[in-house]
Amino acid sequence: FCLKLLAELRAHGIPAEMYPNNAKLKKQMAYANAGAVPYVAIVGSNELAEGKVTLKNMETGEQTLISASELAGKLYE
Repeated sequence: FCLKLLAELRAHGIPAEMYPNNAKLKKQMAYANAGAVPYVAIVGSNELAEGKVTLKNMETGEQTLISASELAGKLYE
């Protein structure tokens, strides 16, 4: 699921990466902050079951649950 999302974002010219291992969310958010990543897509078991992604704006902290197909379009706004 996540690899497909990653490939789709890259195909739309959106630079994207996936955290390389299964670390705690706090560590992953610290990694994103250190890299000045503007948005983080969170895919937990609930999101995966629904085919959705929680998109977090790292500047404002706002989180939005969206469908996986909406992800690339939402990042262009």
